[in-house]
Amino acid sequence: MNILRIVEQSVPPGEDLRIKTIHLRVGKLTAIVPQSLRFCMEVVTKDTLAEGANLDFTEVPLVVECSECGQETEIERPPFKCSACESDQVEIISGREMIVESIEVEEDHG
Repeated sequence: MNILRIVEQSVPPGEDLRIKTIHLRVGKLTAIVPQSLRFCMEVVTKDTLAEGANLDFTEVPLVVECSECGQETEIERPPFKCSACESDQVEIISGREMIVESIEVEEDHG
């Protein structure tokens, strides 16, 4: 529902447009299942300007920064440790986000 709200706020009021594609940047740590999100979007976008819109996903890797040595490490799965010094004193710097990156619209002809 938040995605739909963001998309609707991005379209100028009074325009006769339809949302064609919603491009999302989704962090690996969010554990979003694209098929499930597509199904949910079908339900919440019914009778809206985004009905029938495609969802396009770009996965953002999980990256941590080490507090000990400053190294940035891409993590595939726990444990969250620095690849350089093996410290577990790391801060997540990407991989938790879910961002509406862009939307594609087309004129609604009926």
